[in-house]
Amino acid sequence: MLKSWKHLFVKTDEPTAGKEEAIEAFSLPASEPIAPAAGKSSITPVKAQDAAVSEVIEVYESGLESINMPGYDFYEFYQAITITGQTGEHTYQLAFQMARSMDKTITVQKLLQDAEFYISKINEVHGQYVGQGQSKLRSLEEKKLAEKGQLQSEIDQGAARIAQLRAELQQLESTVGQQKGMLAKIDEGFAPQERSVREKLAANDAARSISIEKLQKIREGISRFIK
Repeated sequence: MLKSWKHLFVKTDEPTAGKEEAIEAFSLPASEPIAPAAGKSSITPVKAQDAAVSEVIEVYESGLESINMPGYDFYEFYQAITITGQTGEHTYQLAFQMARSMDKTITVQKLLQDAEFYISKINEVHGQYVGQGQSKLRSLEEKKLAEKGQLQSEIDQGAARIAQLRAELQQLESTVGQQKGMLAKIDEGFAPQERSVREKLAANDAARSISIEKLQKIREGISRFIK
């Protein structure tokens, strides 16, 4: 019977006669995974620095083990080849002979059919997490655009305010310049009036002197000619 699988690792496209649904789940880490490239075997060497890929490959390997079908099937054959580290024809022939010695019903067709099952489960899980990853990316993109939009709006408002203040400053500078010009002309504008007043003041002084002189002359005449 199948063991240790749940919704993501459920064989839906293969006959299920004689098999029971497993009750345990194998799931990927909470962090978003980076799955192996499509069409590549999990035994493909991985760069040491790519820890994320290595981590997910380990999880996939554990997942394969969790859905390993009973008896000797493709999974055991896969393990036998993987452990040797050899992928030549002789290795495959020896592994197949060992498989046949353990289970006479093993055939090439059965191994290939089982292989399709395990590959399909990896592809299903990969597809599920690609969907989740893309959804997360879309969510992050929306948040990023929202934050950028908000900040850009504030920047635009600030820039508009700066432009307004610059316009107001230019207007104020123009007004101040005009007022300075008007200030310089104030003396010139008041000059005729001031000159007129000064002339009148001078005339007033002159008239006083003449009037007093006349009065004094008459007073002296009185004193002199009338006894």
